[in-house]
Amino acid sequence: MLGAQVVGGLLVIVAVGLTLATLGGRPLPVVGAGRGALLAVAALGTSGCVTIGLSQATQPGGIDPLSGVLQSALWVIVFVVVAAGLLGWDGLLRPLAGLAPGGALIAATTSQLAVAALAALFVVKYVVNLAFALWPR
Repeated sequence: MLGAQVVGGLLVIVAVGLTLATLGGRPLPVVGAGRGALLAVAALGTSGCVTIGLSQATQPGGIDPLSGVLQSALWVIVFVVVAAGLLGWDGLLRPLAGLAPGGALIAATTSQLAVAALAALFVVKYVVNLAFALWPR
């Protein structure tokens, strides 16, 4: 099922590319630079992570229980970040600006912070999914 990992990886890469464009201050042609970009990154990243996750479920043995627990915890965080970005909960996302190297996100809007956090979460989710998909059982 290597195809699912490749397709999932490509979707996550596109989500990261949209994130970089959004953080660069360039509004994207269809989605803009705020909530539209947040929803686009959420849709692409979710699609990529679900693609690789479903490929594990169809394999003999199904999803490893540890993977299920990690994935569930990461999904809860993803949903909280999306809600924070859409509802403008700046107090929840603003501390994340300090994690960016060189203070790159200090002047970012709440939506941009949510987009950056989502991209990072989707990369982590993809790596966790890939590790469990390729891990010998």
